[in-house]
Amino acid sequence: MILSLTGLLLAGIIAALYFLIKYRQEYRHLRKIKLDILQTSHDMYQTMALGLYQRFKQEEGKEHKKENPMEFENFVARVMVNYYGGQAFVTGGSGDYGIDIEHDHRAGKYLGQVKCYAPDHFVPYEPIAVIHSQITKQNAKGGYVVTTSDFTPHARKYAEGLDIMLINGAQLVELWMQGLEKAAKPYNYQKNKSESA
Repeated sequence: MILSLTGLLLAGIIAALYFLIKYRQEYRHLRKIKLDILQTSHDMYQTMALGLYQRFKQEEGKEHKKENPMEFENFVARVMVNYYGGQAFVTGGSGDYGIDIEHDHRAGKYLGQVKCYAPDHFVPYEPIAVIHSQITKQNAKGGYVVTTSDFTPHARKYAEGLDIMLINGAQLVELWMQGLEKAAKPYNYQKNKSESA
């Protein structure tokens, strides 16, 4: 009787070890697949960010620009409203003191600046300084700088401790995709202040 209980206990331990080893192998395999998917997603977001740059870039060196420079600002305003909610409007060019988007939502007023830059043209710290100055002047809750490219290390260091989000091209695409999933109603933004009157 003792021998049969020992045999059953041993068989149970062996079965448990077998399933544990098998589970760990499956877990490692699934983790590798997840990492591959995440890398593929990041690569896809990078590619889509390049597509956004190509779509919204301005013609350089020409008197008449092919694209309306406010199209990218309007696009980013829609993305931010879809993702964060609230209401946003594009300020509309000269006299905006470096602010492209004013975004009001339940957390407060946020100010934004957008830069449609080529992948190798990183955003320096100056736009962050402008946003920070305007946050203080307008008593805003925070701000963001959005680009199709990325930020210099100096810009990232400058933004530390400030209530300013730095959103690079891949992050913009991710917000765009997630915002489209969240959007349950039409976009709630105005192209400029005159439309809100």
